[in-house]
Amino acid sequence: MNIVILDRATIGFDTPIDVLHKYGNVICYDNSTAEEALERAKDADVLIINKIKVTRELMKNSPKLKLVCVFATGYDNIDINAAKELEIAVCNVPGYSTDSVVLFTITTVLALSSHIIEYNNFVKNGEYSISGVPNKLTPVYHDIRGKKWGIIGYGNIGKAVAAVAEALGAEVIVNKRTREDGIKIVDVDTICKECDIITIHCPLNKDSLSLINKNRIDLMKENVILVNEARGAVLDESAVALAIEENKIGGFGCDVYSIEPFGLNHPYYRIKDRSNVILTPHAAWGSFESRKKCIEIISQNIESFNNKEMLNRVDK
Repeated sequence: MNIVILDRATIGFDTPIDVLHKYGNVICYDNSTAEEALERAKDADVLIINKIKVTRELMKNSPKLKLVCVFATGYDNIDINAAKELEIAVCNVPGYSTDSVVLFTITTVLALSSHIIEYNNFVKNGEYSISGVPNKLTPVYHDIRGKKWGIIGYGNIGKAVAAVAEALGAEVIVNKRTREDGIKIVDVDTICKECDIITIHCPLNKDSLSLINKNRIDLMKENVILVNEARGAVLDESAVALAIEENKIGGFGCDVYSIEPFGLNHPYYRIKDRSNVILTPHAAWGSFESRKKCIEIISQNIESFNNKEMLNRVDK
């Protein structure tokens, strides 16, 4: 069995892939263009990808291909309809990165709330040493306790963020599709109007595309902290950048983008150096522990497929 990994660089070279060798010959490529992917996948029995697009053309060009494993929970980069037609199994890895994404979410919110980066820079650049004043209390920061924290998307990550937010003393309100006892469920507009902190953890689909747009930004409090840990296109990125420039958002954190990496002409490139903006390189999912767990589950997916079982199948 040939197991081909098309974009090893995106999952980290320290991710231990030895667990895969028991299933066959493992071939790794650091990254692959669309054209390279076509050529490199053609003899694969199992294809493991993270960000590479698995198109109908690629699958039709790979006559031995039986299984595609995505090194992620989301699988919008795979043509699922084509996979079904061609009888190619597709497996994802649900729930592996919850702790890692929660860590990044909370860290980003706290950094924006406390202005700790600005305070750290004040000391490191020498201004504190020459100031003659033993403390500095600007920019002004506020406690989390008593603030209203809105969570858009209430899966494993959203629930874990809510638990931390409540532990910090925030009042949590949630936007989710289905009713659930014990939580306050509201619409997105209500979250935008009422919340001091908004974190986003929903999947990208036709309903969530540009979910946060100019109209909803206009509903927000002037000092709102907005953090996106979902998908880049859940936000209207141009509208968010303009709102930052016009001081309509107090703080903005983001780890995901509609184009990754984003280019020099992307709206966020204009705001990347602002003190109230924290932009990270789609790293929130990738603690070592999360990546190790992910490859272990991919191994289980291959084992399950070989045994004609249905573990984590998304093509059915």
